[in-house]
Amino acid sequence: MKMLLIDGISGFPINELQRVDSLQFKKLSYSLVNVAQGRLLSFEAPCASNNFYKAELGWKDERVFLLLNASYPILAFASSIEYFNIKFIDHSLSNDVESSGCGFRVASASELNENLALDERTLTVLNKNSLNQSELSQIFFWKPKTIGDVVFNFWD
Repeated sequence: MKMLLIDGISGFPINELQRVDSLQFKKLSYSLVNVAQGRLLSFEAPCASNNFYKAELGWKDERVFLLLNASYPILAFASSIEYFNIKFIDHSLSNDVESSGCGFRVASASELNENLALDERTLTVLNKNSLNQSELSQIFFWKPKTIGDVVFNFWD
Protein backbone atom coordinates (compact mmCIF):
# COMPACT_ATOMS: atom_id res chain seq x y z
CA MET A 1 0.00 0.00 0.00
CA LYS A 2 1.28 3.47 -0.84
CA MET A 3 0.65 6.31 1.55
CA LEU A 4 -0.95 9.52 0.31
CA LEU A 5 0.91 12.55 1.63
CA ILE A 6 -2.11 14.60 2.73
CA ASP A 7 -2.17 18.41 2.93
CA GLY A 8 -0.80 19.38 6.36
CA ILE A 9 0.71 16.00 7.25
CA SER A 10 4.17 17.52 7.75
CA GLY A 11 2.82 20.05 10.25
CA PHE A 12 3.18 23.03 7.90
CA PRO A 13 2.00 25.66 7.94
CA ILE A 14 2.46 25.62 11.70
CA ASN A 15 -0.54 27.85 12.39
CA GLU A 16 -2.82 24.93 11.55
CA LEU A 17 -4.72 23.48 14.50
CA GLN A 18 -3.65 20.03 15.53
CA ARG A 19 -6.29 17.51 14.57
CA VAL A 20 -5.42 14.50 16.70
CA ASP A 21 -6.57 13.55 20.18
CA SER A 22 -3.45 13.39 22.35
CA LEU A 23 -5.43 12.09 25.33
CA GLN A 24 -6.69 9.19 23.20
CA PHE A 25 -3.07 8.50 22.19
CA LYS A 26 -1.95 8.46 25.82
CA LYS A 27 -4.80 6.09 26.72
CA LEU A 28 -3.84 3.83 23.81
CA SER A 29 -0.21 3.82 24.95
CA TYR A 30 -1.23 2.74 28.47
CA SER A 31 -3.55 0.12 27.03
CA LEU A 32 -0.80 -1.36 24.86
CA VAL A 33 1.69 -1.64 27.72
CA ASN A 34 -1.01 -3.26 29.87
CA VAL A 35 -1.66 -5.86 27.15
CA ALA A 36 2.08 -6.52 26.86
CA GLN A 37 2.57 -6.45 30.65
CA GLY A 38 5.00 -3.58 30.34
CA ARG A 39 5.05 0.06 31.23
CA LEU A 40 4.99 3.48 29.67
CA LEU A 41 8.57 4.75 30.00
CA SER A 42 8.02 8.25 28.59
CA PHE A 43 5.52 10.39 26.75
CA GLU A 44 6.41 13.51 24.76
CA ALA A 45 4.25 16.00 22.92
CA PRO A 46 5.36 17.68 19.68
CA CYS A 47 7.67 20.66 20.15
CA ALA A 48 9.24 23.31 17.92
CA SER A 49 11.50 20.78 16.22
CA ASN A 50 9.20 17.80 15.60
CA ASN A 51 5.65 17.14 14.42
CA PHE A 52 4.75 14.02 16.37
CA TYR A 53 3.85 12.62 19.76
CA LYS A 54 6.17 9.95 21.09
CA ALA A 55 5.48 7.24 23.65
CA GLU A 56 8.26 4.93 24.75
CA LEU A 57 6.90 1.51 25.69
CA GLY A 58 8.96 -1.05 27.54
CA TRP A 59 8.68 -4.57 28.90
CA LYS A 60 11.12 -7.30 29.77
CA ASP A 61 14.16 -6.53 27.64
CA GLU A 62 12.36 -4.76 24.77
CA ARG A 63 11.78 -1.09 24.10
CA VAL A 64 9.70 0.31 21.28
CA PHE A 65 8.48 3.77 20.35
CA LEU A 66 4.94 4.55 19.30
CA LEU A 67 4.60 7.73 17.26
CA LEU A 68 1.52 9.75 16.37
CA ASN A 69 1.53 12.41 13.67
CA ALA A 70 0.28 15.66 15.26
CA SER A 71 -2.04 16.54 12.38
CA TYR A 72 -3.55 13.22 11.34
CA PRO A 73 -4.38 10.00 13.24
CA ILE A 74 -1.44 8.08 11.77
CA LEU A 75 0.68 5.92 14.07
CA ALA A 76 4.03 4.25 13.55
CA PHE A 77 6.25 1.94 15.54
CA ALA A 78 9.99 2.60 15.69
CA SER A 79 12.93 0.72 17.20
CA SER A 80 14.98 3.89 17.61
CA ILE A 81 14.62 7.62 17.22
CA GLU A 82 17.53 9.91 16.63
CA TYR A 83 17.40 13.43 15.30
CA PHE A 84 16.51 13.07 11.58
CA ASN A 85 16.81 9.27 11.80
CA ILE A 86 13.82 7.14 12.79
CA LYS A 87 13.98 3.37 12.28
CA PHE A 88 10.39 2.39 11.47
CA ILE A 89 9.34 -1.18 12.23
CA ASP A 90 6.27 -3.38 12.07
CA HIS A 91 5.28 -4.59 15.53
CA SER A 92 2.86 -7.22 16.79
CA LEU A 93 1.11 -4.57 18.92
CA SER A 94 -0.30 -3.19 15.65
CA ASN A 95 -2.99 -5.86 15.91
CA ASP A 96 -3.98 -4.54 19.35
CA VAL A 97 -4.19 -0.99 17.97
CA GLU A 98 -6.41 -2.16 15.11
CA SER A 99 -8.77 -4.00 17.48
CA SER A 100 -8.88 -1.14 20.02
CA GLY A 101 -11.29 0.97 17.97
CA CYS A 102 -9.20 4.08 18.78
CA GLY A 103 -9.51 5.54 15.28
CA PHE A 104 -5.77 5.63 14.65
CA ARG A 105 -4.21 3.90 11.65
CA VAL A 106 -0.86 2.17 11.96
CA ALA A 107 1.37 2.87 8.97
CA SER A 108 3.56 -0.05 7.99
CA ALA A 109 7.33 0.14 7.88
CA SER A 110 7.23 -0.45 4.12
CA GLU A 111 4.88 2.53 3.62
CA LEU A 112 7.07 4.80 5.74
CA ASN A 113 10.36 3.57 4.27
CA GLU A 114 9.18 4.19 0.70
CA ASN A 115 11.58 6.54 -1.08
CA LEU A 116 10.40 10.09 -1.52
CA ALA A 117 10.69 11.00 -5.20
CA LEU A 118 11.52 14.64 -5.82
CA ASP A 119 11.79 16.52 -9.09
CA GLU A 120 14.32 19.25 -8.32
CA ARG A 121 13.74 20.90 -11.68
CA THR A 122 10.03 21.54 -11.14
CA LEU A 123 10.12 21.46 -7.31
CA THR A 124 7.45 18.79 -7.12
CA VAL A 125 7.00 15.61 -5.13
CA LEU A 126 6.30 12.71 -7.46
CA ASN A 127 4.76 10.44 -4.80
CA LYS A 128 0.98 10.63 -4.55
CA ASN A 129 0.24 13.79 -2.56
CA SER A 130 -1.92 16.82 -1.89
CA LEU A 131 0.81 18.73 -0.04
CA ASN A 132 0.52 22.48 0.34
CA GLN A 133 3.10 25.04 -0.82
CA SER A 134 4.57 25.51 2.70
CA GLU A 135 5.21 21.78 2.92
CA LEU A 136 6.81 21.65 -0.51
CA SER A 137 9.14 24.49 0.50
CA GLN A 138 10.10 22.58 3.67
CA ILE A 139 10.65 19.36 1.72
CA PHE A 140 13.00 21.02 -0.75
CA PHE A 141 14.85 22.70 2.11
CA TRP A 142 15.24 19.62 4.40
CA LYS A 143 15.45 17.04 1.57
CA PRO A 144 13.84 14.06 3.33
CA LYS A 145 14.62 10.66 1.84
CA THR A 146 11.44 8.71 2.70
CA ILE A 147 7.70 9.13 3.17
CA GLY A 148 8.26 8.55 6.91
CA ASP A 149 10.69 11.49 7.01
CA VAL A 150 7.81 13.74 5.93
CA VAL A 151 5.08 12.22 8.12
CA PHE A 152 7.32 12.17 11.23
CA ASN A 153 9.81 14.98 10.92
CA PHE A 154 12.23 17.18 12.86
CA TRP A 155 11.76 20.35 10.82
CA ASP A 156 11.62 23.63 12.69
